[in-house]
Amino acid sequence: MPKKHQTNNGDEQGLPSLALVFGYIAIKELQRLEDRVRVLSRLGYGNREIAAICDTTPLTVRVMKSGLKKRKFKGAK
Repeated sequence: MPKKHQTNNGDEQGLPSLALVFGYIAIKELQRLEDRVRVLSRLGYGNREIAAICDTTPLTVRVMKSGLKKRKFKGAK
C-alpha cells in the first residue's frame, strides 16, 4: 500500500498557491477594493481567497459583494 504524501498546510512561509498568484496578477493594476473584489469574484474566487489577495477580511469581501449585487439589480430597473 503506497504511503500518502503529507503536506504542511499550516506552513505560513511556503510558496503561495498558483491560484493566489494568478489573482494578484489579475488585479495588479486596480486601485479600488471594490474593483478588485468584482474582478476576482467574476473569476470564481471565494471570499477567503479574495480576502487573502486583497489583504482584508472575508467578511469585508462578503459585504462588498453584497453591495455590488444590490447596485447591479438597482441599475437594471
